[in-house]
Amino acid sequence: MACKGCATAACAQHALIACGQFVFCPTDTDGNNADCSKAPHLVSNSWGGGQGRPVYHEMIDAWIAAQIVPVFANGNSGPSCGSANSPADHPGVIGVGSTTNADALSSFSSVGPSAYGHIKPDVSAPGSSVRSSYNTGDSAYATLSGTSMACPHAAGVIALLKGRDQQLPIETIKRHLFKGIHRDVTPTGRNCGGVSEDTWPNNAFGHGRINAFKALVSLLEETSA
Repeated sequence: MACKGCATAACAQHALIACGQFVFCPTDTDGNNADCSKAPHLVSNSWGGGQGRPVYHEMIDAWIAAQIVPVFANGNSGPSCGSANSPADHPGVIGVGSTTNADALSSFSSVGPSAYGHIKPDVSAPGSSVRSSYNTGDSAYATLSGTSMACPHAAGVIALLKGRDQQLPIETIKRHLFKGIHRDVTPTGRNCGGVSEDTWPNNAFGHGRINAFKALVSLLEETSA
């Protein structure tokens, strides 16, 4: 399911909040007959901007209370430290940075610390030169770069975990996502927020680059023990 929160190149605040409400309690196409039982297990958000903007926090907190996993692109304002964008800088969401096919941090990928003092991103995923669906037609594709390309990769891994057990709480999802991680990455040479890149998580890659297989194995090992 999807909600169009960006009518043009910009995304109106009221439209994004309306989409957040729709995700929490979906309606029909006319905005009627709300049925909260049809809410998704996770929501992938490829939008954001600025730092420390609390306007979306109430919406995100409602998702978390309903156990809807919130996943956000960390932003394309890098490489400067402290460039993690809102709402990915919300401490409860999974913020996703971007990596290249050589497991280096993409030059544009926003890094932490967040405006709230938290390590961001939480994880990183491939986001440079990714073949992506495009808005020029139902069968159109383009090669695009951005944390908006990385974020859906992380959402896909979470969907795999949820496919194993739909009732997994958010904190359990995070634990296995963060355990099933790849850390053989190319350092940026910067220690943003005074956190060494030898420390995990850090403000460049978060816990590391996601690994679907390792995350699922982590869950399977725990549930079969």
